[in-house]
Amino acid sequence: MTTIEICVDTLEGVDAARVGGADRVELCRDLWCGGLTPPDDLIAEALLRCPADGLQVLIRSRPGDFVYTDEEVTSMCSDIERIRGLFKRTSVPCGFVVGALTADGFIDEEAATRFRRAAGSHRLTFHRSFDLIHDKLGALETLIHLNYQRILTTGCTKPVADPIALSTLVEQSRGRILLLASGGLRSSNVSDILQTTAAPEVHMRAPRHTAPTGVQGTDPEEVVRIVQAVRRPTHI
Repeated sequence: MTTIEICVDTLEGVDAARVGGADRVELCRDLWCGGLTPPDDLIAEALLRCPADGLQVLIRSRPGDFVYTDEEVTSMCSDIERIRGLFKRTSVPCGFVVGALTADGFIDEEAATRFRRAAGSHRLTFHRSFDLIHDKLGALETLIHLNYQRILTTGCTKPVADPIALSTLVEQSRGRILLLASGGLRSSNVSDILQTTAAPEVHMRAPRHTAPTGVQGTDPEEVVRIVQAVRRPTHI
């Protein structure tokens, strides 16, 4: 059965994901810039309210690119180690969403290894900085070697999911690392993406659109529609 992960930045979003039937939550703050590391008090409360498959916490220290200095990597590793202490308060599965690139567009293996070490036994997802890598098939093999559990990706450099590229990655990854398909997925199109790619997991935002400010939080009704679309018999 396809796993549904909803990306949220509020406790209301956590509740909407759980009540609506999503399997897992990715928690962050400042979604306007793609997300940053959430504060400890938000994480602690979310751990009490998240769905059964748990919580993934984004670790990202600043907006902008994903080429980090040694000091920035050290700071993010410290964040991971501190948040691990919060994870001890729950029995649900928990993990981290991380990523770092070199200036020439490859995985920063030194940083990725440090993240892996800091996370201990917790699950690691390499985030959508993966989309900026030219040799994605090679990068997939690198992340398997580094003992990452999943990759969050559109399959391409565009913000919208590429079914053909995702299918290729899913085929190469099967049984060794999970592909978490993303990129403009909504209840209206996720069924088509799943039929084409056979992705084992999907990552979506379920945004609430309000005028005149645009996106505001998570739409509980859209979460329900997403779950209904994904849980149709053709995807089970």
